[in-house]
Amino acid sequence: MLRTILLGAGIFAALLSILIFSGKIPLGNAKDKPVGEVVLWGTVDEVQMNTIVQEFNPQAKTYQVRYTEIPATQFSQKLLEALANGTGPDMIIVPHQLILANQTRLYPFPIGSLSEKKYKDLYVDGASVLFTPSGALALPVSIDPLVLFYNRTLFSKHGIVNPPQYWDELVNMVPLLTILDSRGQFVESAISLGAPNTPYAKEILMATVQQLGQTPVLKQYQEDGQSYLSVTANTPVTQDGEVFPLATAARFFTQFSDPTKNTYTWSQYGGNAEDQFVAEKVAMYIGRASELATLRARNPKADVEMSYLPQTRGYNTFSTTGQMYAIGTLKTSKNLVTSLTIEGEFAGAGVSPAIASLMGTVPALRAYSSTEGLSDVIARSMLVAKPWYDSFPIESVTLVSTMLADIISGRAGAADAAADFVSRLQDLYTPL
Repeated sequence: MLRTILLGAGIFAALLSILIFSGKIPLGNAKDKPVGEVVLWGTVDEVQMNTIVQEFNPQAKTYQVRYTEIPATQFSQKLLEALANGTGPDMIIVPHQLILANQTRLYPFPIGSLSEKKYKDLYVDGASVLFTPSGALALPVSIDPLVLFYNRTLFSKHGIVNPPQYWDELVNMVPLLTILDSRGQFVESAISLGAPNTPYAKEILMATVQQLGQTPVLKQYQEDGQSYLSVTANTPVTQDGEVFPLATAARFFTQFSDPTKNTYTWSQYGGNAEDQFVAEKVAMYIGRASELATLRARNPKADVEMSYLPQTRGYNTFSTTGQMYAIGTLKTSKNLVTSLTIEGEFAGAGVSPAIASLMGTVPALRAYSSTEGLSDVIARSMLVAKPWYDSFPIESVTLVSTMLADIISGRAGAADAAADFVSRLQDLYTPL
């Protein structure tokens, strides 16, 4: 605790001096110290978040936070409207995709206070998606890695001892765990995978792309410092021959919904995957680590366990993806010093564990992975969970669904469907 307090004081002192000498804060002004109220908007449940705020405000003494929840689907539009009429918040706490979508409105955390090396030393690898040459767009608060859930009872019933470590092992398990009746309907399925209605289909595909050694979207900088984005999800990599990552991942993914193959184990008409898993009709389910408690609570009789997301054999990678929440300060904040101070505190060891806990996730702090009693699966997965540069999250879900539907229906092969996805996503990332 003492170390945390001293660290926080040191960061604030460095931040304050930088703001003073940069001219952001005039010397001798009362605003040299964090005072007053700041308004924080976010997608975190308001009742839960206010339990954090109510504990934080009395300890802050000279400043405080007022929190408002905004639905994720409406967040960017409501933020735009509020900023246009001068009623916007000082800060936001949202998933990383919404940070990226609103990055032009954010005041980067001063790089003089938190250098790239210090930032990377402090936060998990996936936090790099938020760092720019000007500093962090926002500071990470929590990480929720993608993992594999499995039903130990169904595994034992079919003579399977351990969950798959690699995708090819999962393929070999499918015929053992999938049972069809005389009409070709599923009695039991190995895994909810392969169709457009697969939960987290986009995340699974992009995690596989990363396992194949490619970055789904690459942010690059020109000599003048201007940035541009390239959709590289299907840019070839060489591993015993040329591999097109997205096409390869999509071809692999869709085989599980093809009735003509012995890997057939899921249908787009198979109902809700989570419900089927909880009902013990599906042996494996890929989801976020935070879902474990809910899955167990929904069916206490089911022996649900968690393992790492399967990896791609033969590649020198070990990775998954995940949902990351971050807190950022808006350029239009009427109380910049206080906002940046709170940003640092909410993303630090003093507050972020409490925020993460209420969401069922873990802090994005690298050091948290060594916490005694933390699940080995979460400890390792949080370190290697790499969210990709998905600044059009709603549109990209639609594009993935279209790609998968085109492959499954036979309208396009995996190569053409992947190429179409890249082209359409690139159009979104290319300014008019």
